[in-house]
Amino acid sequence: MKKKEKQNKRTKYINNLFSRVLISIILFLSSIIFIKSSNDNLLMYKDYVFERSFKFATLNKFYKKYLGSILPFDNVPSDETTVFNETFKYTDTSKNLDGTKFKVTDNYLMPALQSGIVVFMGEKEGYGKTIIIQGTDGADIWYTNISSSLKLYDYVEKNSLVGESLSDEITLVVQKNNEYIDFEEYEKNKD
Repeated sequence: MKKKEKQNKRTKYINNLFSRVLISIILFLSSIIFIKSSNDNLLMYKDYVFERSFKFATLNKFYKKYLGSILPFDNVPSDETTVFNETFKYTDTSKNLDGTKFKVTDNYLMPALQSGIVVFMGEKEGYGKTIIIQGTDGADIWYTNISSSLKLYDYVEKNSLVGESLSDEITLVVQKNNEYIDFEEYEKNKD
């Protein structure tokens, strides 16, 4: 009986893996055919993928929902232990350029407001040191005045550590569909 269960599990695993590979190949070939069919399609593809903000976090969420994990096995052993799971706490707010400035404690450990992928790390004019996380909800959240050990394209879980404030102020900018959104409006409408 156990031998038959193992064989069924192995067959299911192979079928699942084959299906994922086949779907990936079909999507890849379809996009190549689309691009090669005309110059207008090529220009449209370049504009959408290279000129606009491509939503990798949303694609990742979609992939996991319909195709499962990128890895072909369920239980991946991990040495990582979650030691930081906080919510955002501040004492005062004020408007700052396109975002909201928050009064926090010195060396405040900033949690991620949404799960997503780090798409920018560097200096932004008027904001200083900035980290942009593209959330799974489609919003880009700019965390400014923060020192972080994250790297470009790291995946960050909601409420996990983004970084440490460089002073007692952090500015957050929320951008969705190339429009800046008020932080309070974002908080009301998220999830």
